Amino acid sequence: MSSLLAIRDTIRDFLRKFDEITTPIFRFIMAFIMFSSINSAYGYSDLFERGIVVFLLSVISALVSTSIVVFVGGVVIVMNAFAVATEVGICALFIFLLMYCTYMRVFPNTGWILALVPILYMWNMPYAIPIIVVIFAGASGIVPAAFGVIIYQFGLYAHEIKNVLASATEEDTFLAYTYLIDTVLKDKAMLLDIIVYAVVILITFVIYKLPVDYIWYIAIGVGGVLNIIAFMCCGMMLDVEIETGSVIFGTIIGVLVALVVQLCKSMVDYSRKETVQFEDDDYYYYVKAIPKYNVTAKKKNVVKMNDQIEEVVEQQ
Repeated sequence: MSSLLAIRDTIRDFLRKFDEITTPIFRFIMAFIMFSSINSAYGYSDLFERGIVVFLLSVISALVSTSIVVFVGGVVIVMNAFAVATEVGICALFIFLLMYCTYMRVFPNTGWILALVPILYMWNMPYAIPIIVVIFAGASGIVPAAFGVIIYQFGLYAHEIKNVLASATEEDTFLAYTYLIDTVLKDKAMLLDIIVYAVVILITFVIYKLPVDYIWYIAIGVGGVLNIIAFMCCGMMLDVEIETGSVIFGTIIGVLVALVVQLCKSMVDYSRKETVQFEDDDYYYYVKAIPKYNVTAKKKNVVKMNDQIEEVVEQQ
């Protein structure tokens, strides 16, 4: 445990010391992954398929706030949708404006979840999403996770619509747009993911906040078990086929990521827990204090020596 904490503190101190350099680098990497993923999911506009454009957008994203990065990502998605057809672009624009006006302006710090969820879908890890989201964003991650699912599914439908429009008459074109709207509204698989994500995130977050020893790890474990049960039960209720192996594997990945994140966030020593009681004129207070694990840095004795000194004298 001490070695893990020492590694964590070393990395944390390094990132804090060189924050002006490391933060833009991380933003550039995340933005590059995001724009590359958008091109993989959509990729209908020739402009954004160019590597230089993706690189420049990533450089710009490294220098601005997260909310602006998400806004630029939404613009790229909308323009790709317009490259399919005007009506598809209008649908994408409506979804993006709904997300931005109803949520992003209220909780701008969780906007990155909108990009994370589709990326995890493309990496075939949709079942890890609720555990990862809850440990990063808590209950406030429910809405962006739901919108992230919609964004990913809309990209799949846009791909189908493009194939239909390639050899369609005017009547077929109208039917294609009707199919797009009807499929999005009645997609049981998408509805299943949104419901399970909301349930798992909310219940895990409530457990996470309980004043119980080791509750952080209990919440992650319960969330993992609940994630498996919820997908299996809701899948049967909605008549959606669920691969048990994929659910279990994805949940394990989510739990492992959550444990690593919790290690980086905070770890406390429950063996040294203390309870303090005191009162004032109006209230009586019960305070429980749990110290964090701290790694004491080894003190080094630095001895200055002249060039002529050839013998080392050990201090007794």
